[in-house]
This record gives sequence, structure tokens and C-alpha cells, in this order.
Amino acid sequence: MNLGLQSVKPAVLARVLMAMTFVIFIASLAVVDQVGEAIITKHRRLGTESVRDFFVAFAREEGLAALADALNRETMEQTGVFRYTLFDATGHRIRGIPLLTAEQLPPPGFTIMPLKFGKQMQSFDVLVQPMSPSGTLVIYRNLSEQNEFRLAIVGAAGATLLVSVILVAATSLWFGRLLVQRAAGIAVVAARMSQGDLSARVPVGQDGDVFDNLGVSINAMLDRIDELLTGLQTVTDSLAHDLRSPLARLRGALSRALDQNIAESERLSLIEQALKGLEEVLAVFGALLDIARAETGLSREMMAPVDLTSLTADLGELFIPVMEDIGQQYFVDVPAHACVVKVHELILRQALGNLLHNATRYAGEGAQVTLSLDDSGHVIRFTVADNGPGIPPEDRGRVQERFIRLDSARGTQGSGLGLAIVAACAKLHGGQLSLEDNQPGLKVVLEFSRDSGRSGCYASGGPRLRMPPL
Repeated sequence: MNLGLQSVKPAVLARVLMAMTFVIFIASLAVVDQVGEAIITKHRRLGTESVRDFFVAFAREEGLAALADALNRETMEQTGVFRYTLFDATGHRIRGIPLLTAEQLPPPGFTIMPLKFGKQMQSFDVLVQPMSPSGTLVIYRNLSEQNEFRLAIVGAAGATLLVSVILVAATSLWFGRLLVQRAAGIAVVAARMSQGDLSARVPVGQDGDVFDNLGVSINAMLDRIDELLTGLQTVTDSLAHDLRSPLARLRGALSRALDQNIAESERLSLIEQALKGLEEVLAVFGALLDIARAETGLSREMMAPVDLTSLTADLGELFIPVMEDIGQQYFVDVPAHACVVKVHELILRQALGNLLHNATRYAGEGAQVTLSLDDSGHVIRFTVADNGPGIPPEDRGRVQERFIRLDSARGTQGSGLGLAIVAACAKLHGGQLSLEDNQPGLKVVLEFSRDSGRSGCYASGGPRLRMPPL
């Protein structure tokens, strides 16, 4: 799987950035030059128009001859940035600098044109102004100094732009390479996942930037996918493992029942045996589905507020007849107040029922069994304790796995899924299952945080109700 990120080489990225830098520099310099030229031209011509207006007003008041004398003095002194020429109505130059003849004059208004001034051709901004009642005033403004000033401005602006663009380009190159590297890391993980490597994860740094956050989200998604696929594979393997024998027995019983030479009573016995085997298969299948749904979180949509005090008391009453039959003492210890928490009621009932069922089967006749609920603090804790033979410490972790049955339990019926369902229930509720020594006996603790789905607990830590032994 190639997402194209590996093809973005640093050299290619550098060339692209260099080309973009050059284009941006040239465009910015052209903008600075045009804007600066427009501003300078505007102010220059405002100055020229002010001089023109002065001479026009002077000619109206003093006459054309007086204006000619004034222009002659200006021309002789050769001061300032302006040069002047005055023509009469016939086109004869009365006074001023002989840069243009009357025939060479441009139309009235401003015109930029090259003129020979001294020994060199220089650029002038020429203003031709017709006079009243007759004559023409020409004002020349040499653009050499302005061009030097313009070049100085463009040079300074160009140097500043060049440094700025280089810094921006260098930063962009570094940042672009960083983006490519981080994105390439994600692409590599995606490629490994597409090839079946479910252990691939996006590297996450300590900066907490947007790529780290993206990596955390992707890793969480991959963990979830891995969890779902593992759960599916486990269920499939478990079904193939545990259903092979009962299905074989079921098939054998049905095949023998089809034999026409056996007695009817034996046929009915075989059919009854097949029905029991079918019930066993359905029970195992249902238990495995419950475990898979709980471990993969598919049952979370069925979580709702439940009064755990009432639920525990109901389970206590349910197991009273069973424990009476085997002579066990049974205590139920619950708070005297309601404790409403958001849980999956069916799976929680099944998990606690499995714990009580195991106690009735393995604690032994005359044993003392206690079911308790503790809602003090921030943890909800269910405990099923007995004073029976217990489980060796080295086996307490192993018995929580699927289809694990200790040697002492081989003679009893069961699939070895009871504690696996309890462990899946703990995982569904974000808690944990622990098996501890009750000295003597076994104490099984199922606990989870009330914050994981609390709907409300009332008068927490108050009096408790303890049902008397049977």
C-alpha cells in the first residue's frame, strides 16, 4: 500500500520551495517598485503643478515680459530641480533652457521623455502649459535624482524581502519535511495494517501536537480493531475446541437412534441424550457470545441505571433454595440504601450468579458463603466469599481463562466458562476481577469504578442490611 508520501523527496520539496521563493520575491519586488513609483510620481507632479500655478498667476498679474525676465534669472542661476522655457505665440523661444524647440514640444500636460542635457541623455518629466493670452510655458524636471532614490528604495526593499523570503522558505522547508516525515510514519503503519500486521502502531511523541493527537486516535482505533478481531478469533477457536466433543456425541446418539434394530426405549433414551447434548452446545455457544460481546464492548449500548442493592438482594433470594438443599450457610450483606449505577444488568447478574453457583458446587457441604456489596468511596465492589477448600494461588489467574477446569472439578459438569464470563463482565464495566485467599476458602472480588457509569448513589456509606444465615 503506497499512499504517495514516500515519493515526496526532500530535494524535490527544496526545488519547489526555491521556485516559489523566487516567484514570490520577484512579484513582491515588482509590487514595491510600482507602488513606490506611483507615490513618487504623484508627489513630484504635485510639486511641478505648484510651480506652474505660481508662474501662471505671476504672468497674469505682471505680464509675459516680466515672467520671461524671472525665468531668465532662474535659468542663469541653474539652481533647484526645475528648468524652464517660455515660447511666444509664434513658437519663438523668449527665455529659458534650449532643450526642446516649439515643434518638438509634446501635447499639453505631463510627458516623460529622454533629452540631451549636457553631454548625456537624461530622463525628464516635461510639463507643457499654454499661457493666456499667448505663449507656452515649459517646465522640465530632471528624473535622475528621483531614479536614484527609487533604485535605493527598491534595493532596500528587495534586500529586506529577500531575507524575509529566505527565512520563510527555510522555515517552510523544515516544516514541510517534518509534515512529510510524520505523515509518512502514519502511511507506513497503514501499509503494515493492510498486510495483516495488527501490531503496527503510529509513533507518538511527547509534544502533544496535532500529529501526536492523530496518532493517539489512530492507535486507539487500531487497538479497538485488534480487540474485535482477537475476540472474533477467540470465539471461533473456542467454538471449534469446545463444541467438537458434544457435537460428536450428539451425532453419534442420533445416528444410533436411526438404527431400526434397536428397542424403542433405547431409541427414546438416545433422543433424550441428544437433546441434552444440544442444550449443552447451545449453553456453551451463548456463553461464548456473551463473553465476546462483553470483552469487545459491544454490550455497552445495553447499559442502564440499576439499583445494585436490589439486584444483590434478589440474587440472594434466588440461591436460598439451592443452598438449603446442600446445607450451606448463606449471608447477603448489602447497604440499607439504594445504590443506582449504570451497568449491564443481564451480564452482571450472570457474572454474580456464576460466582454463587461455583460456591455452591465447590465450597462443599456445610460451608459458609457470603455475597456482599460495598459502595463506599469511588469503587463498587461485589464479593463472594466462602470457607471451602479454595483455589491454589498458582491457579487463580489461570482459571479466569476460557475452558480452564482444575483437576478437582473434572468430575462435575461444566464448560469452564463461568469465571471467564465474570472477567469479561469486569472488563465491560472498566473494572477488574481478583481471586484472593479467604483464610480458609476463596474470596472473589468483582469491582469497578462508580464513575464509569454512575447514575446516582444515595446515602452512600450508611447502615447495612445483613440477611441471617439459612
